[in-house]
Amino acid sequence: MDESRTILEESANKLFAGFAEPALLRRVEAGEAAPEVWAAIEAMGFELIFSGASDDPWRDAAVILKACGRHVLPAPLPETLMTAALMQCAGLELEGVPKPVTLGAPAHTELALAEGGSVTGRTSHLAWGHVCTHAALPMLGQLVLAPLDGRSQGDRSIGREPRDSHVFVSVTPVASGPLNEQLFTAAGALMRAAQMAGAIEAVLEMTVQYARERHQFGKPIGSFQAIQHQLAILAGHSAAATRAADAAFERIAQSGGDADVMLFEAAVAKIRCGEAATAAASIAHQTFGAIGFTDEHKLHYFTRRLWSWRSEFGSAGWWSQKLGRSVAAAGNDAFWPMVTAAG
Repeated sequence: MDESRTILEESANKLFAGFAEPALLRRVEAGEAAPEVWAAIEAMGFELIFSGASDDPWRDAAVILKACGRHVLPAPLPETLMTAALMQCAGLELEGVPKPVTLGAPAHTELALAEGGSVTGRTSHLAWGHVCTHAALPMLGQLVLAPLDGRSQGDRSIGREPRDSHVFVSVTPVASGPLNEQLFTAAGALMRAAQMAGAIEAVLEMTVQYARERHQFGKPIGSFQAIQHQLAILAGHSAAATRAADAAFERIAQSGGDADVMLFEAAVAKIRCGEAATAAASIAHQTFGAIGFTDEHKLHYFTRRLWSWRSEFGSAGWWSQKLGRSVAAAGNDAFWPMVTAAG
């Protein structure tokens, strides 16, 4: 990591750590607004990475997205970044559009063209929809940036993050451009994979620290071989998830945002990070024991989100099937070049 990216990582972690307090997270999970979080993000300009603020937006986005996961940031910065990335792929600019914004998934979006080019339909599972100004949505091979006008119905994910439903009635899009709808799912998968990688790093740190502090039979539980073995497995999953997420954004940056590369890397990253999330949550809760299940302890803010993020924009199983079919369709001769090209 070069010096400028190290500074970016340090700045993001320092800012986001201040918003990882249980009191604030409880407020947001209860449905209260936290405008101070987005105001601080805008003051740093993190939301503009794909809007001209960075010379290397994909690599910088990976740093920010992992930091969002590491501190379970209660704001739609990941969604804003990936919406801007998708608009760039569609030949559009997010500059001038009030933020934050979010993106919908093809599996949960049904839109149709109405008279005069307006849009009618609905979308659900829309992350942070009630606090966002616009949503990027798939429609008939197009990316449609539609204003969110208050017709949102609130809901929550298993992580207690906002996942809203929104109805559009003859809404005029502020922008539209050609985009394969599979890229919506790929962008969302990349976003959640990077967040999971960051959250797993935080879970590993918390679990190792607890194993050092918690004493049983007169010594730290981390000194017992069974616990050490589980912590080693957790550390391995954390390293693999981080590498999978970093490699995905690295290859996309090298390809200049190529659609095929994005789909392949999204599949690999979401599969590996999803598997790591399952193992990390299990090992952490086993190590913490009863205290890790209490509402007062902060562990659940991470594990609940890991369980939610691993299923959004395609689960590990869904992406495994998609990746397997694409490999089989390419034929025997294409398999090894595909593996080596991915590094």
